[in-house]
Amino acid sequence: MGLLDFVKSGVKEMMIARPENDGNLVFKWPDRTIPMFAQVTVRADEWAVFAREGRPMGTLDAGRHTLQAASIPFLSNLMDQYTGGNMLLSELYFVKRTPFPMRFGGSLGNMIDPMTQIRVRGRCHGELLLSVNNPERMIFGYFGTGKYQENPDVFTWLTDAFFMTVKNTIGTMAKQQRRSILDIMDMTADLSRGFVQSASDLNEVGVSVVRVSKFEVDVPEEDLKRFDEMRQKVADQLVGLQVDEIGIQRAAMQAQAEAARAQVGVQTAALQAQANQFALDQKFSQDARYSQMAGSYQSYAAGQALVGAGQGMAQGGGMGGPAAAGVQLGVGLGVAQMYQQGIAGAAGTPFSGVVAGVSSLPPGAPPPPPPPGGVAPVVAAVFHVQFPDGTIGQAQGHEGLRAELTRRGLDPAAVNVWTNGMGAWAPAAGVLAAAPPPTK
Repeated sequence: MGLLDFVKSGVKEMMIARPENDGNLVFKWPDRTIPMFAQVTVRADEWAVFAREGRPMGTLDAGRHTLQAASIPFLSNLMDQYTGGNMLLSELYFVKRTPFPMRFGGSLGNMIDPMTQIRVRGRCHGELLLSVNNPERMIFGYFGTGKYQENPDVFTWLTDAFFMTVKNTIGTMAKQQRRSILDIMDMTADLSRGFVQSASDLNEVGVSVVRVSKFEVDVPEEDLKRFDEMRQKVADQLVGLQVDEIGIQRAAMQAQAEAARAQVGVQTAALQAQANQFALDQKFSQDARYSQMAGSYQSYAAGQALVGAGQGMAQGGGMGGPAAAGVQLGVGLGVAQMYQQGIAGAAGTPFSGVVAGVSSLPPGAPPPPPPPGGVAPVVAAVFHVQFPDGTIGQAQGHEGLRAELTRRGLDPAAVNVWTNGMGAWAPAAGVLAAAPPPTK
């Protein structure tokens, strides 16, 4: 061997790199004995991983590296002591770091549709774009370091792991979207994103799914027919449920409307009661004020009774003539007495039972019974006089009573009188006898 051949051989042994025509995901350098100060060329799209006895020792990024412990510290763990540190004992792997495409296809097996509960058999195919994000985990978690795995076929394992992700993602998305499996097959973009997010099994070996494209699913014709029939039944049931729901909503709205109307009625009744009470309060206040203006409530009540009687006589009330007028006048007086008794009793004022100018009892009526205990007559300014012929008149004071009896030529013992405070009719003789002496 000449000098030139020796130089060429030495330079070749010192240059380490992936062969130009190698496109494998992982390339293993064939020699475990690597000379110190050798030049290792790592391309821009790969890593160089050093390992010894099945354990990773270090990784080199892209570039040209001279193997020396001074610049690469982890190489000190790879030196062969029997050669005086001139040789490294290590497995060397070149792993691609750029995403690489991979076609896949196969059977999804039997899947139960969550909406129709029909078993669907399907096949899918498409294209994956994979990327290695951890070369050490990729090699020692899956690839291995044995000689029989120098050129492994990693794609079979990756597609099997990805198929598990596809099946789980389709079932989960169908449940979340509340749609059938065949319906979500058209959601290719959403499915692709779901596949990328759910491919955790691949992440465990240092590989990630970058993108899924050209994804298609094939279902046998007999499964499609059964699926369409069941989906129609489900659609009919959903329509029935919607109709029932609309009926429930309508009944609820009607109940709310009725409750609102009832509430309005209650509020209206409350307002009407307040208005009626206000009118009664106003009437009571007016009556009290008019009584003060008339001098006594008896005078005001008599006036009101006469007004009522006059209105009744004007209308006729189904009767006519003087007899009807007399009856209506008596009714008016009776109403006046009842009215003044109610108002005066409510105000806490004793009612005298006397109406000025008229009799409080109809002609010929017997005198009221005396109160319990016998209340003594009280002298009043106005006397009601019951004459022997049954008529009733009035006299002003004791002097007026005495003058009226004298004018008529009547015996005081034969004439009954009554005034406010007396418990019953009494002979005029006794009342005059008890009268105070006349003033001069």
